[in-house]
Amino acid sequence: LAFYGNLLICLKNSFLISADTENLFFLPIIIIFLLSSISSLIFVIVINFKYFISPVFLIPIIFLINEFIISNLIYGFPWITFSLITSNANFLSFIIKHFGTFITSFIVIQILCCPYFFLSKNIKKINNIFFSIFIIIPLLVSLLFNIFSNSEIKRQKTISLEIFQLNQPIDSINLNQEKQLLEIVNLISNSKSDILIFGENNYPYLINNKAIQEIKGLLKNHQTVIIGGTRSINDQYFNTLMSIEKSKVVFFDKKILVPFGEFLPLRKYLGFMESISGFNDYSQGDKRRIIKTSNNLNFIPIICYEIIFYWNLINKVNRNADFLVNITNDIWFGNYIGPYQHFYLSKLRATEFNKLLIRTSNNGISAIIDQDGKIINYSDLNIKAKLEQKIQIISEKNFYLIHIFLNVYFALILILFIIIILLTKYGIIKSKI
Repeated sequence: LAFYGNLLICLKNSFLISADTENLFFLPIIIIFLLSSISSLIFVIVINFKYFISPVFLIPIIFLINEFIISNLIYGFPWITFSLITSNANFLSFIIKHFGTFITSFIVIQILCCPYFFLSKNIKKINNIFFSIFIIIPLLVSLLFNIFSNSEIKRQKTISLEIFQLNQPIDSINLNQEKQLLEIVNLISNSKSDILIFGENNYPYLINNKAIQEIKGLLKNHQTVIIGGTRSINDQYFNTLMSIEKSKVVFFDKKILVPFGEFLPLRKYLGFMESISGFNDYSQGDKRRIIKTSNNLNFIPIICYEIIFYWNLINKVNRNADFLVNITNDIWFGNYIGPYQHFYLSKLRATEFNKLLIRTSNNGISAIIDQDGKIINYSDLNIKAKLEQKIQIISEKNFYLIHIFLNVYFALILILFIIIILLTKYGIIKSKI
């Protein structure tokens, strides 16, 4: 309860933004109790193997199973991950780069359990050797393979980039839409940069062809504007990222929607929560997560909290993309820990996918982060800001296929261990462990 409470109590701020929702502030507390109950149940089940598995390995396994289940249960909530420990420690970035989020969590917890080797007088040596052969050695082999394998670096070209953090208010009543549109138009008109990026839903009206043509008319031939907005098609609403150029426009609709925020599950029975989700649900996008610009650059579009669903972002279609673009709006979190958590979770993706990340948030934290997780430039929270930066696009090998292999490997090894332990427990096979 203390663990999840400390990390997630900030979610209550989302309900305190409006008088219509402040009476539902208790919902995050329910989430905290639910996640705590799931974790407790996993612990009670897995701890039964304590007579067969050394605690130095059992504890990481418990947390790993817990992280996997919570990340995938129902809609999934991969917000809580021990791999986050590496996010602000650049000297540890090689771990998540080569092993991915899931296995990095295991390694981090395993390292924290290592003092047990020196403090305990009752270590089952055979057990530890067994685990070392089947876990530690394969990890080291994979790491060495990735480090010394051929990795061709292609330095393409330098581009100029502008990020606009508009810090628009969340309350639509106080939002002067005409004034906000004029601000966007002026920023585009006065820019000479190659790529201009605004935040999630910064376009203040429903997207239509007239709006797109107006923005197109402001652009120079080499420019690309990336901006978030809402569009409606056949009575369906989409949370959309637009890539607008002089010659074309590409839409990417958000594919991983926020339950109770962008759609209301079981609306028939949960109608009292419409003050949070609204009276209309957003629809799920179905386009491939890749956009190609006229400058012959490819980027992976990511909207808001999609950035935390690491297994749904990169695939064989976009693995060779040049960079990541994440547009978001964290103003719902206020001044609490939430925006910082979201930022550092985003920072993980740059290292994990070995790609430059450009993150633009309506209210911050906006940032440019290189493929090693180093922050090149950033803005503070809850201010208007403009970041100008020349960046060099570098195409480097990423290791996402190795990440998949390691995840499958760990799952198979864990299943094998459980089978061996059960067979040993019931006397089907004999063991001195």
